[in-house]
Amino acid sequence: MLRLIARPFALAAAVIALSAGGALAAKGGAGTETTTEHAHGVPLFSFPVFNQCTGQAGTLEAVATNEVFHLTTHADGELWATGTAEGIATFTPEEPGVSFSGHFTSWFGEAVNQRNHVEHDTNTFVLTGTDGTRVIVKMKDHLSTNAQGTVTAEFERENVHCI
Repeated sequence: MLRLIARPFALAAAVIALSAGGALAAKGGAGTETTTEHAHGVPLFSFPVFNQCTGQAGTLEAVATNEVFHLTTHADGELWATGTAEGIATFTPEEPGVSFSGHFTSWFGEAVNQRNHVEHDTNTFVLTGTDGTRVIVKMKDHLSTNAQGTVTAEFERENVHCI
């Protein structure tokens, strides 16, 4: 149900990190700059999915009640970014049926230097249905490239437990 979540969240964070990286590193033309941002009540996503436990089509939504984003850039263009979010997730079926609500946690990290580029993330969703059933989804992704942009390691793992 939630496989589509990790990649968009990580990619959005990567785009923010890469676009901000040059501007932050350029401040004063030298040195290291670090930025930390905190946010609350941030809608992260809302998109159609199929519930992997019931087969129902519906909409999955997540709102980060707490979110922290760190970005460190260096004058040479290297950067390190990480973000953590936790909050409320819901699944609303298109047709009458079981809806789900619960909690999610998400973490991502990215590092860019002259030798490699690494992106990784973990996500956990624990949702309870209106009929008392539970869905637990755990995901992790990793992507590493070398200085030439060649992928050196990549995996996506997802475990879905329908209880």
